Amino acid sequence: MTELDENRLQEFSDQVADICEKMDLEPEQMLDAIGSTFIGAVLSFGKTDYLVEIPGVASAQVETVFDSSSEEIS
Repeated sequence: MTELDENRLQEFSDQVADICEKMDLEPEQMLDAIGSTFIGAVLSFGKTDYLVEIPGVASAQVETVFDSSSEEIS
């Protein structure tokens, strides 16, 4: 898999910003929606822990509060 370059990441970011603007979201709502989408994406790919980092700037991490193997219903 090829790495996303800065141009592709900016294109994605611009589209997310356009969606937020079209939905007339407030800044806190944008962060909630983006965060929820990030968590949902991590979980939908079967991950239980995932870190995104921009070195020297910031990082965001998803850690599930459940163990995927303990999710079975008795």
